[in-house]
Amino acid sequence: MGKGKGSSRDERRAQALRLPLPADAIVRLPVEDFNELASRYRLSEQQLALARDIRRRGKNKAAAQSCRRRKLEAIARLESELRALRGERARLAAQREQVTGQLGQARARLRELRRRLLSSLRDPRGLPYPEGAFELRQGDDGGVYLVPRAGEGGGGQ
Repeated sequence: MGKGKGSSRDERRAQALRLPLPADAIVRLPVEDFNELASRYRLSEQQLALARDIRRRGKNKAAAQSCRRRKLEAIARLESELRALRGERARLAAQREQVTGQLGQARARLRELRRRLLSSLRDPRGLPYPEGAFELRQGDDGGVYLVPRAGEGGGGQ
């Protein structure tokens, strides 16, 4: 259904029934003003029904436009958040990879230091202790201590 000369179907119907206000004014008026104008102009039942219909459709159209606008804004906001989160995830993955590599290097250095230290230990007779007789433990004070392994005598007998 086409529009004639830039006026909407509601405008044409309002003109045909000789409503005293244009359709866009009927839609924009606050409800109190609309009711006051309806009583002041003594609208017929047909005119009042049309004015209410125009008002309802106009309010519904405005609400639908507002809803679509809010939906598009929400989508844009979510897309922006998604881009930011993907960037953060990539940054964290790179950081995790770096920290994992550093941890592996630290573990390898610790194993080597432990091996060198424990292989250099000697009993009171100057003989090396059996492999695995001692272990290193970190105390609550942060210090590192040499302790006999559980189940081992630790001292040369």
